[in-house]
Amino acid sequence: MNKDLNEIQRYDQEDYDKKIDAAVLVLIFGDPPKTLMVRKNCNVSGRFSCDLAFPGGHKKKNENFVDAALREAWEEAWVFPKFVKIIGFMDIHETVSKPVVKVLPVLGVLKGPIETKPRDAEVDYSIWVNLDLINDAKLVYHPIRGYVNGILLPGNLIIWGLSLRIINDLKGFINKQVLY
Repeated sequence: MNKDLNEIQRYDQEDYDKKIDAAVLVLIFGDPPKTLMVRKNCNVSGRFSCDLAFPGGHKKKNENFVDAALREAWEEAWVFPKFVKIIGFMDIHETVSKPVVKVLPVLGVLKGPIETKPRDAEVDYSIWVNLDLINDAKLVYHPIRGYVNGILLPGNLIIWGLSLRIINDLKGFINKQVLY
């Protein structure tokens, strides 16, 4: 992350519409800090099958990226939007695989009790990932992709790729800031 929270500018929807394909909610909770992730269903064939990811997706017509991230978190993990305080945005991240998807991480903190759980067939698991468990990536076995450079969590959950890059930026940011 290249900027402190105080330096994050209010986003211009038209400008972001030209640069961004999707938004994810990077929701932070607790001490030590944890972030909410969902696993894309391993039994559904798709580009992100069995990947741990932040809840998110493409925006709908007449929706901004904050609304899209909050809606997707509700649809994928039962996160009620009124329990999320949006505090800013991280730098835009891109998938390495083609077609490239440009993603805006929307940073939020939890401000009420929630019990996350998958709500639709796209997701089969939700988890609060303790950021202290995220260390240096190494070669790990992904059930769909084979060996990837990532982090193996308990339960054979794997963080890699775009999600791991966002988490690493988030950890650097948290080390510099008090978020809540």
